[in-house]
Amino acid sequence: MKLDIPFYVPFLTADCEFFGEIKDELIENIMKIHNKDPFKVQGNFPKGKTLKGNLTESVGNFFDTDNKNIVRLRKWITSQLVEGYKGLKMEPKKIFYTNSWFHVTKKGGFHSSHIHPNTPLAGIFYVKDGNSDVGSNWINPISGFIDFSSKWCNHDYENKFVSGRLVLFPGWVLHSAPPHDGDDLRIVIAFNSSIA
Repeated sequence: MKLDIPFYVPFLTADCEFFGEIKDELIENIMKIHNKDPFKVQGNFPKGKTLKGNLTESVGNFFDTDNKNIVRLRKWITSQLVEGYKGLKMEPKKIFYTNSWFHVTKKGGFHSSHIHPNTPLAGIFYVKDGNSDVGSNWINPISGFIDFSSKWCNHDYENKFVSGRLVLFPGWVLHSAPPHDGDDLRIVIAFNSSIA
């Protein structure tokens, strides 16, 4: 696992070594849910035309399934969370997923700046890039402190979309999914975690 600290805030990334084995069936399962109510906010999440648009947001219990591929991915993500929390000197006795969902985004789809409250580590798992490498964007939480002499103190941190990559970050950091500029659907899985 690689540790990034773009503005004295820990970001952890890991690439799922078996993603190629589950990718097609994972996408198929997500699309079955998406097709029931395409490009709608399906769960109990904040809504609003300026907050998000041109995307499907599933209900908030995506990981609560017995589908073998989703279970396998959830177990792998849990192992990465354990490692991440330990790296942050937080010893988890148990990890909880307070929410888990997916986004299926068409061209022009976006999720404006937001946070995930009460979430020490939130996560994004990139599934399908939709023919674009635009990832996510996080805003420097240190208000007014921009120091271009250090790579950690930029105004924002933007990553590239890499299918099969997990990004863990503190949920209180303001972040967004910029408008999708690819010509195919973009798919991500997101979640909030907490620990006992």
